[in-house]
Amino acid sequence: MSQAFEELYAQRKGHYGKSAESESFLKDLNEHLQPREQALYRELDVQAPFVFVLGLPRSATTLMSQVLAYSLDASYVDNVVARLWLAPVHGIRLSRSLLGERDSPAFESDYARTSDLHGIHEFGYFWRHWLRKETFGDIVHAREREDEIDWSGLRKTLANVQAELGGKAFVAKNILAGYHLRRLRESLGQVVYVYVERDPLDVAVSILDARRKYYVDPNTWWSYTPVEYEELANLDYWEQIAGQVHYLSRFYDRALEEAGLDVVVRSTYEELCRRPRSVLEAVSERSAEAHGVEIPVRTEPPESFPFRTHGDRDEEKERFRVLLDRLAAR
Repeated sequence: MSQAFEELYAQRKGHYGKSAESESFLKDLNEHLQPREQALYRELDVQAPFVFVLGLPRSATTLMSQVLAYSLDASYVDNVVARLWLAPVHGIRLSRSLLGERDSPAFESDYARTSDLHGIHEFGYFWRHWLRKETFGDIVHAREREDEIDWSGLRKTLANVQAELGGKAFVAKNILAGYHLRRLRESLGQVVYVYVERDPLDVAVSILDARRKYYVDPNTWWSYTPVEYEELANLDYWEQIAGQVHYLSRFYDRALEEAGLDVVVRSTYEELCRRPRSVLEAVSERSAEAHGVEIPVRTEPPESFPFRTHGDRDEEKERFRVLLDRLAAR
């Protein structure tokens, strides 16, 4: 199962042209720096909200994280910092020395990956390490294994990362945190969860396209999983994708309510594209109401973004519609 889980990260490894040798070097470098990193940390309070972007695969979570990170007066982890996932403060200092102050990265991505060095990064290895997500089993049994996570260590690390970035609100697309929203809020205190929704049929078709792009066999799982993964693992890819969309949607609805709707901003992909400024205002307002901290707009976002739907995929959409209706009727 661990080998299968590695497929979730395979596309990220290849995107930057990393060889096995460079992967090994980065791993060794991180492990070498980790104890030195820990020695730098101070006992700090969380100074401003952590704004975590969540949503189904292919629902515009990357665009949402870009809009928030680049437009709000907030901090984020860029593509340089992300290389030092076990030593992020070292990574921040390296990024600052190489790149200087951040410029204005483009609102572009390729299946969640940004290419600009200043661009926001998912920081997947960091979250995978701290939230202990090494296998599909760790997802399926996330709730039962929650006490195995070093919540105090994660809080201390994030507080020091935030301080190194100027003590500002911190924006991150954090999909793995979706399995622990309540505990993450309890640990960090100041959080805002931004949930992006997109038409489920467009999501399903886009996931299908991703499988066909990255794998010879479309039955190979792509992206993150619902806790019902074991029920879906041996089904054909049409049913897998429908189950992925259905169960993740249901899971998020329950998890967000459990975490507390007073810290949740729900937005649609269409709203994000048509009125990105309104999303910034909603996040700032939620932060002010929940935590007494308004997050001002630093840079005006584009007036709008292209709103894309799979309008020419009626046959595939209908097939997914039947499967989703069947799941909803259970």
